[in-house]
Amino acid sequence: MPVRPACESDFPAVRAIVNREIAEGTAHFGTTPMTAADLQRWLESRATLPWLVHEDHGGAVDGYAIASRWQQREGYDWTVTISVYVHPEAQGRGVGSRLYADLIPRLDHIGYRTIIAGIALPNPASVRLHESFGLIHAGTLPRAGFKLGRWIDVGYWVRNSGEQSPDRRPRQAPTT
Repeated sequence: MPVRPACESDFPAVRAIVNREIAEGTAHFGTTPMTAADLQRWLESRATLPWLVHEDHGGAVDGYAIASRWQQREGYDWTVTISVYVHPEAQGRGVGSRLYADLIPRLDHIGYRTIIAGIALPNPASVRLHESFGLIHAGTLPRAGFKLGRWIDVGYWVRNSGEQSPDRRPRQAPTT
């Protein structure tokens, strides 16, 4: 079950995963389904950051993980946020772990120092996943989002890697 960089042919599967979460879940705070054009712009906006997919035994994409800039100001250049989304039928099978086992070392190699993950609460499985990769709870924003007719708390988990020289900016993600 390989993890690999996402490509345009993955868009239908990725759209199905994210649009299901937009419509029915709270892990994604979007409320409008993503179109193919939205997904193309989304991928292009992350051109220097890893975006990975996981394939099941039959080669179908059943999960993906992304990294995004934390903030646009230059002082945050060493910080990214990470997200993982897994098709409901593949949840609990280690897909998220395999994706993060590939994504997080890539981010370290590129030169990011701080990794942040936001988790809609309660979500014990997501908390366990993130903590298994060394992220620790940094705080919770009560009622930070509103979706599916209710207010949702969002917890933030963070992981710091080794000290990074401010003279060395993260470099572009490898494409393979």
